[in-house]
Amino acid sequence: MRLAALAICCLTALPAVAEPVDAAGDYRTCAPEMSEAGRGLVAKTCGTLAVPDFSGVEFQSAGEMEDARSLRDGLLLGVRVYGRCVSDFITAQQQSDTSADSQAADQAACAHSWAENKATEAIRGFGQACIAYANRSVMDMRLPVYEGPCYPETDETGG
Repeated sequence: MRLAALAICCLTALPAVAEPVDAAGDYRTCAPEMSEAGRGLVAKTCGTLAVPDFSGVEFQSAGEMEDARSLRDGLLLGVRVYGRCVSDFITAQQQSDTSADSQAADQAACAHSWAENKATEAIRGFGQACIAYANRSVMDMRLPVYEGPCYPETDETGG
């Protein structure tokens, strides 16, 4: 009986060991190597994404902030297009004569996950810089008061 329980415990642990993900608490993410491999794999079909970095940015004017907003919105559109392309790539992999042992579909999915993470980082970084500018605009008479949105609006959020 103990041997059977031990065997069941060992067998249930196998799928978790074989999957190409890293654990982050209860949330599982792709390993950086898998994401990088996936980005390289789908690059010929789906292209690459230009990812703006808003970390530590401090907007000096409303115009500068609007230029950055355009970069952020361009990335968000690019990620949606990239995601559709990656989904098509995965579907094509599954319908082709690709070996069942191939990691191409998993790698491609990790590339899409990487793109979504970069979109989240851009939204967060821009939002923080926008809020800081909005706060400064209330205190600094030289700046026009900014009262607009700092995060993308969707149908669910009223935009």
